[in-house]
Amino acid sequence: MKFIIRIILIASLSYLSAMFFPWWGIALVAALVSFLLPGHGFNVFVSGFLGVGLLWMAFAWKTDIETASVLSEKIVQLFPVSEVTYLILATGLIGGLVGAFSGLTGSTFRQVFMKKKQKSYYS
Repeated sequence: MKFIIRIILIASLSYLSAMFFPWWGIALVAALVSFLLPGHGFNVFVSGFLGVGLLWMAFAWKTDIETASVLSEKIVQLFPVSEVTYLILATGLIGGLVGAFSGLTGSTFRQVFMKKKQKSYYS
């Protein structure tokens, strides 16, 4: 359940942070959400990847539709990509990796401040 909540929070707060911060605001959001909602390595990594990656793919797709693919076609000519769909997927991949690694950073940063339980000889 925390996994789905973490994805929704990362995506919605990243959307809101795009109004006030540059592109790296998503890294702050993913790290903060992963710091506040504890999780373990792969779980936090995937939730950050899906939260930001899906958001960036939606933004790229929306921009492609609004500009009638004029901007996307010009960018496709610059890069060795054959279709606009691959460009949208690459955008989601880059955003997803930023979200995943920053989420993992937030989760690891939380572990720095947590005390480890000492082993008891009786349990």
